[in-house]
Amino acid sequence: MATFIYSVRKLKKAAKPWLTDEDYPAVVALEAMARELDAGPVQAAMLNAFGQAYRALLKRKPGEAPAKDALEEALGAIPDD
Repeated sequence: MATFIYSVRKLKKAAKPWLTDEDYPAVVALEAMARELDAGPVQAAMLNAFGQAYRALLKRKPGEAPAKDALEEALGAIPDD
């Protein structure tokens, strides 16, 4: 069974060549959120924060233009009040 912690471990393994010490606080936060989510029940706000943090770390990968995130694109189209 896939867990949030497992997904963070896979990310850390794949990102080892390009994550730096300055990324460490974000990784620690992601791990903490993953533990919370795995413990359940899943809260929408925590799931959203996890997704944003996860995508933010993926965007740190050098040499690749990050793909447009559909949610971020949609939210960016909403005018500010």
